[in-house]
Amino acid sequence: MTEVHENTGPPNPEQPQETPGPEQRVRKRRRRTMACTQCRSRKLRCDREYPACSRCLKSKTPTKCTYEDGFLWQQPNTVASPVFSDRGSTTLAQNQIPRVDRAPALTTPDSGISRLSARPQPPLPPPPPPLPPSGSVTSHPLARHGEEKRTFLETVLGAPRAGINQEPYADTEVLQRPQHGSEHRHEVQPQLHALENDDGLASPAQQLDILPRMMMRGKETMTRFNGSGILANVIAQFPDIRSFAEEVRLSSPNLSQLRPDLERVKRGLWKRKPLSEPLPVPDTRVLIGILPARRAVDELVVLYLNCIEATHRILHVPSFLKELDEFWAQKDNPEVVSASFVVQLLLVLACAWNLADFDTLQLKNETGLKCYTPVEWVLHAEKWLDNAHIKRPEITALRMKVLLIIAQNSFGMKRSHAWLATGTLVKQAMIAGYHRDPSRYTMISVFNKEMRRRIWTTIVELDLQVALERGMPPSVQDSDYDTVPALNINDNEIDEDSTVLPAGRPLHEVTDSSFQAVLTQSLPIRLKACALMHSPRIRCRYEEILHLDWDLERYLARIPAWSVSPTDDFHTQHKVILMRSLLETKIGHSLLSIHTPFAIEAPREPLFAPSARSRLEIATMILSNQKRLHETSKQLSLCNLGDWTMQAFCSVCQILHAGDDRHASTPMILTRTLPGLSESLISLLDMILAAVETRLLLVIKGAKEYFFMSTLLALVRAKLWPAQANVYKQEVVDRVIYFAQTLFTRHANCSHLGAQGLGCFKTDQVPSLDMADFSGLLQPESFEITPPGDIDPFLEVFDWADLTGITFSE
Repeated sequence: MTEVHENTGPPNPEQPQETPGPEQRVRKRRRRTMACTQCRSRKLRCDREYPACSRCLKSKTPTKCTYEDGFLWQQPNTVASPVFSDRGSTTLAQNQIPRVDRAPALTTPDSGISRLSARPQPPLPPPPPPLPPSGSVTSHPLARHGEEKRTFLETVLGAPRAGINQEPYADTEVLQRPQHGSEHRHEVQPQLHALENDDGLASPAQQLDILPRMMMRGKETMTRFNGSGILANVIAQFPDIRSFAEEVRLSSPNLSQLRPDLERVKRGLWKRKPLSEPLPVPDTRVLIGILPARRAVDELVVLYLNCIEATHRILHVPSFLKELDEFWAQKDNPEVVSASFVVQLLLVLACAWNLADFDTLQLKNETGLKCYTPVEWVLHAEKWLDNAHIKRPEITALRMKVLLIIAQNSFGMKRSHAWLATGTLVKQAMIAGYHRDPSRYTMISVFNKEMRRRIWTTIVELDLQVALERGMPPSVQDSDYDTVPALNINDNEIDEDSTVLPAGRPLHEVTDSSFQAVLTQSLPIRLKACALMHSPRIRCRYEEILHLDWDLERYLARIPAWSVSPTDDFHTQHKVILMRSLLETKIGHSLLSIHTPFAIEAPREPLFAPSARSRLEIATMILSNQKRLHETSKQLSLCNLGDWTMQAFCSVCQILHAGDDRHASTPMILTRTLPGLSESLISLLDMILAAVETRLLLVIKGAKEYFFMSTLLALVRAKLWPAQANVYKQEVVDRVIYFAQTLFTRHANCSHLGAQGLGCFKTDQVPSLDMADFSGLLQPESFEITPPGDIDPFLEVFDWADLTGITFSE
């Protein structure tokens, strides 16, 4: 090997010069350019913001703002992602945020969920999972065309896409997404096309940072927030629902003549009386005076105990029945009767009213009962509670408030206040110490310790149910209380004189507390899932969603198969059927909540295919349970109906509606390729609509849901079978008119209809509806049928400000 000596003296012309090779040349290290190409060429100071610096933004040339390959590797930790950050900031000015592995989000025009990076990440081992490689920075949709920039984004950023503004699905005045600050300043949708052909797949271990949808009504400071629940994600997937409803309206111009009556149906027939009438503070004598006869009371009490108390542990049944007997003995002496017990009894009767046959109650009552009698019971009980001034709520007061919320929900009263009511109730129970297990406190009897555990679990369950319906977070989590679950025992095994608790029975044995004992097992995981899916930002990995699914499915599989003997009485058989169906429905509701946002994105992100499959299975299970109960008994069907029914209904409609998507996920492919599946699902939806109709004919207000579901089903049918679209449009009108006419007919002899009476629904006054030729009715001249300035009757009944006047937020 030749040794090379360094010569520092002057060159000798007679000595031959050795030309050093490239490896011997001493090069000065080139300083890495930190500015963008535009600022560097203009010799200006660059603030190095990514994806576009402030100077390029001010010059309105953000697309020309580019950096050298590898620039982002050198950025300090103070450079935050412009879209997502660990603190949830949407500004570029927030500092001191460490970079973490993020799955950049592509928010599509119809979704608030994020598309993951197209580059695969190494799967993580089981927990505790190690963190993915650092240095992954969220990309921005301002992608440049060309293979060179693709390579840069893929190799340096590892994130081909990021959050973009979601375009309105229909009319921008009806559905829109607000644009906030730097998160939406320079988002160019067409420039994302160059990155859509990546062959890589996202990994379940990648971090999600999602701004979920929300539903908000109103404007300025007068708004109402409905949360980011299931409907917020599903409704936006029907971009043609408004135009379809408009076609239905134009095809039946005679609906304008029915507008006043349809408006009364939508707002409720009880709007003028008794809801709007002043009510004095009732005393014990007044409360006793509005009670029905004893035979009618006994009928309703039995229904309550078999159908409601079996699934909501509120009372100790032997103690309640004993107090009821004492009340009848002292009824004629109001001075010695407990007003709180009478209020409790009125609420029990109101909860069971819709489960009873009205004609049977009339026969068992000496005086005539009005259709709004149970509404008066609820109003009197609420008035008494508001003026009772209970400073320290004890268990009787908590029971009355639980019963009040259940009764109001059964009649559609104050649904918008339910989340506030349950949240207040949780806090009142916590102030009284019900969230701490009473076993450590010796000044509480064995009996009351068990009753405290029961009512606390009922309160938390009720709050969770309302939170899922409203798309809001629950008031407590599992870490906020240590009250142990109540025992799986019959009520007659414990009384006020008990000194020792009996041993809890196995879960496979049916007791008075079986439903609560089984459902409480999954309560912590359902609280966690609700808080996660309804938070302002969903921060988790998709593998965590799959783990939640596994936990909930495990509890679903562990529901006992309670056997029903033919020798059992009628009430016991129905009680067991109801408990099992409602357990599946409640756990399935949480499963539907965690999978819906991801299932909607499954056609664009294969990673979410498990959520798409699970959502179809869960929604079908919820609706199938409802169908089976509807065919078995009206009482069982009404007990199992809830907001989850409409959410599952809309979810199946969305799957069928998206069935022609070329990039459809597995459930959508099944609806196209499996013979008869679409027809079976449509048949199931028809039955569910009939069950919902049965309930809505009993509530005091709320025809909007029924009208919306009817139109949604017709829209799906028209998309599946376009040749019969006119028939399905006519079905919507027929359903709306039949529903309204049936409701008015049931109250034909009621005074609360006022001077208007039945309106257009009197004999032979319903306008005939000829919808044979839709094409002619859709011509421009048909617009003149509705007088200028008149309110659109069909859309007014729909109340689009409630159902589609939704502001979605990413």
